Formats: sequence, structure tokens, C-alpha cells
Amino acid sequence: IEGYMEPDISIMTLDIIEAIRSQNYVLLNEKASNTQVELFPKGFYGDFDGFRAYNLKGEETKVPFNEVKSWSGVSKK
Repeated sequence: IEGYMEPDISIMTLDIIEAIRSQNYVLLNEKASNTQVELFPKGFYGDFDGFRAYNLKGEETKVPFNEVKSWSGVSKK
């Protein structure tokens, strides 16, 4: 997978801040399904336990950092 990297909270955090600022999506694979999901981040929750985002259907979801299997970063639209 091009751009594949082991999940790193500091990288994910910076990418999420960049995606919020530039109104872009982030791409990641969740451990449970191992399918790639595209999410529109809205902010963080807890003590940086994870982030809140909207999926492509406009539904709000919470993504715990420890549930991210792989992180592909910001998706430029």
C-alpha cells in the first residue's frame, strides 16, 4: 500500500489538525474490519484518546487511536 505507515499518535494528531484546518479527509484502516475508511475529522475527545469525525454518509463517529490498524494520512480532494 502506497504511503503505508505504522500508526503513530503524533503523526495522526498532526494529520487530523491539518485535515480540520484544510477541510480534507483522512484515510485509515480500522482493526475490527481492516477496511479502508475515509473520514472528515471534527476534533479530538478525551485526553487525545481518539478523534471525532463524520463518515461519507454524514454520520458522526468516534475513532479511538488504539483501533487504527494503519494510517494513510490526509486525503486531498
